[in-house]
Amino acid sequence: MEKDWVVLNIDKHHMWVSLTLKVPEGDENISFTSEFIHAYLKENGISSGINDAAINALVESVAYGQEVIVARGKEAINGRDGFYQYLIALEDAKSKPAINSDGTVDYYNSLKLAMVEENELFAIYIPPTSGEYGYTVFSEMLPPVKGKPAPRLKGKGFTVSEDGREYRASFAGRIYMNNDRVIVDKIYVIKGDLDIEHGNIKFNGDVEVTGDVRSGLKIDADGNIFVHGHVGSCQLNSGGNITIRKGVQGRDKCIITAKGDIAISFVERCTLSAEGNIYADSLLDCNVSSKQQIFVTAKKGVIVGGKVFAMHGIVAKNAGNEHDVATILQAGVIPEHIRQANEIANQVKKYTSDMELLDKNLKVSDAIEGCKRTKQTEAIRMKIIRAKVVVNTELKKLEDHLNYLNEQIERAKSEATVVITGTVYPGVRVSMGQELYIVQDACKDVIFKCKNHQITMEAGNN
Repeated sequence: MEKDWVVLNIDKHHMWVSLTLKVPEGDENISFTSEFIHAYLKENGISSGINDAAINALVESVAYGQEVIVARGKEAINGRDGFYQYLIALEDAKSKPAINSDGTVDYYNSLKLAMVEENELFAIYIPPTSGEYGYTVFSEMLPPVKGKPAPRLKGKGFTVSEDGREYRASFAGRIYMNNDRVIVDKIYVIKGDLDIEHGNIKFNGDVEVTGDVRSGLKIDADGNIFVHGHVGSCQLNSGGNITIRKGVQGRDKCIITAKGDIAISFVERCTLSAEGNIYADSLLDCNVSSKQQIFVTAKKGVIVGGKVFAMHGIVAKNAGNEHDVATILQAGVIPEHIRQANEIANQVKKYTSDMELLDKNLKVSDAIEGCKRTKQTEAIRMKIIRAKVVVNTELKKLEDHLNYLNEQIERAKSEATVVITGTVYPGVRVSMGQELYIVQDACKDVIFKCKNHQITMEAGNN
């Protein structure tokens, strides 16, 4: 847009306007005032965001051919979404124990729990904002995008104020985040050792023992179990994770089971079972089972003696010792799956035999000729047909389950590995399903895999 003295440039989004003064021709002499330029802008419909300072500067120091921004619109400022301000650093229930640089588990930080007192304020909801309107140089209003409200926190063990702004613990306990849910669990804390004076513990939350758990006692917790000291020949059963900072001397009488993970420094002559991972600095003469993985990766970490099984594999620094102590490492296939598969295979054989017998009987019934069928013979025939339907339905279920188990077994065997980053000694037996590998010579940094129904030992990646 041009006049004989100026070039007017308007942004296509109407967010800024510039003027470029033309160089006068010949003796032409044009004088400018700020009022003159304001009038010119108004004449072109420009009414918002006018920069008086830029116009005054243009008038006072005329710069021909130089583009000057004389008006600028304002972008809308979108609203901020609602959010929660936490006054306590919440734990994450899914976080795994931290591993130190030497391969040991960081038990100190694993045992630092986030705690709240009854009625303690732990979170404040900050509502969304509406934002701020913007405008163009033509005074067109630019609406902002309003912030979205955050959904109310889900979980248990806390109350919410009527206005939905304040979240307070219903009782004293441990607070953590689990699958985007805030959980406040009751926690039973034993200051010092758990001994005969306290007796066995059964609790529908977390249990924390700041000292040792003496032999002969039992802890049964729906939540997690945290022991800062040692554990003797006890029974620990957890609906969550179990963390034991200073290890276990089980004397073949200690049984530890967890629905989640187990993390222990050293373990001797103990039975461990976890649906999650198991982390240990050493396993000596133990019977260990994990439906995930087992890690024994400390600098002097070792598995010696016993039987150690993990569905998704084992990672250890060393396995066995110089004395050829029998040590069994199993990976990939849950022994229970093999047992179930064998039992179902036998049932399939039986039902297949029953079906063949029913087919023969039905053929005999259908081959009756030369005489009229009686109600009795027809009833027998229908009974055979109904029996075939029942047997065939059950046979189909068994075959489907058997196929599923066999697929799981083959997949587990092909995917699981046993990794030894240090030394594996003679006397170690590596088992994957029905396959077995017996270590004959000490080897360093190796990986055991199952390929084509055979276990192979390959060089590691270190």
